Amino acid sequence: MNTSVDQSLNPDGTGTHRPFPTWFNASTFTHRIAIDVLKHGPISRVALARRFNLTQGAVSRITNDLTHRGVIEAKGLLPATKVDRRETGEESDGVTPSRPRPRAGRPQEALVIRHDARTFIGINLHGGTALAIAVDLACRPVGKPHREEIHHREPGPVTAVLTRLVRSCMAEIGKAGLPEPSGLGISLGGRAVGNRVITYAPFLQWSEHVDLASSMEEACGLPCLVFNDLDALALYEGWFGAGIGLDRFVLVTIGSGVGYSLTEHGMPVSSPDEGYGLIGHQLVDPDGPTCYLGHRGCAQCLTTGSLVEQYSRRIGRAATIDQFICDLDQDMPQANTLLNLTGFRLGVLVAAVANVAVPEKILIGGETSYLMKRCGESIRKGIDSYRHSQMAEVRLQIIDDDWNQWAQAPAARAIAAYLMAPAGV
Repeated sequence: MNTSVDQSLNPDGTGTHRPFPTWFNASTFTHRIAIDVLKHGPISRVALARRFNLTQGAVSRITNDLTHRGVIEAKGLLPATKVDRRETGEESDGVTPSRPRPRAGRPQEALVIRHDARTFIGINLHGGTALAIAVDLACRPVGKPHREEIHHREPGPVTAVLTRLVRSCMAEIGKAGLPEPSGLGISLGGRAVGNRVITYAPFLQWSEHVDLASSMEEACGLPCLVFNDLDALALYEGWFGAGIGLDRFVLVTIGSGVGYSLTEHGMPVSSPDEGYGLIGHQLVDPDGPTCYLGHRGCAQCLTTGSLVEQYSRRIGRAATIDQFICDLDQDMPQANTLLNLTGFRLGVLVAAVANVAVPEKILIGGETSYLMKRCGESIRKGIDSYRHSQMAEVRLQIIDDDWNQWAQAPAARAIAAYLMAPAGV
């Protein structure tokens, strides 16, 4: 097994190189084609040749090498129409019927990743709970998720909780008859330098930097990486979800906080400021409520806590998010007014993101994102208020929030690291 070199920091701030395993050591094109088969398979060799501007002979040599290594395999034949769409770029958008170009010749072999060749474990820390799940190479769950409450936030007890979850996931993998996990990914709200050392984690409230990756490697014997949870989810969407095939998209989440991640070519754009709330205090309504830092009308008004406070003031008594949702279901005017105002404010935020980041698409996720499906017109009004009338319409998709995916997401990032070309290749 090969290793990719990852520049990290020890808890004392000194630099060190820490390896994370990669599946194989080959040319950059070989790694890229393996990743493309993972994302877009089943796919033909002809389509791969066109996507990478390589000769069919070169692609055949690469795919044969990947087959020999046990990374990909051929599973049946692609229907002629599917081959044509992939080769000509005429994939259906789900609305306009696709018109495949007629083509002579035999159907092409369908190349897919060998999803059962490797397994990984992902853990997400959210609030006072840790959720873990085992996945295969296609990031599909293996067995059931495992959950445990975190009652003590010191590094030792947290590591102990995570270790128990890893062992439970390893048992699930064993029951499924799959290979032992190749890596472990952990995500949390905050920042991890070099994908190893936690330097900022508001929930955990650690006063010093903690090399959680090394602690977990020692406790579990698995290579480990630690990520910001939003960036991990963005990569998951880019490789396995709603962002597949997009060169540049943005993920915005609303719930207990407001999150933002920009993704290019399937990888979240790294920044020294990630994990600190990049757009959480962006102005969206000068007449809006004041946040905990004293900002009036910033994006914090989209959070669950702020929605509860705003609704409580509107009805004149203490409310909960469940009551707000119940009143929406009952079509209560005060609840509908607040929902539409929230949708408009979200639209203003989306317009700001679209104007600055210029993404192909913006995904909206998070615990309360499903509520925004009820006020699409208000969101569009907010967007249009801060966009030129002749600008292209912002492509927007509200994705379903599934906590299991927040646990799959760090596993997805570990899979990405495992399939990337090692440094120097």
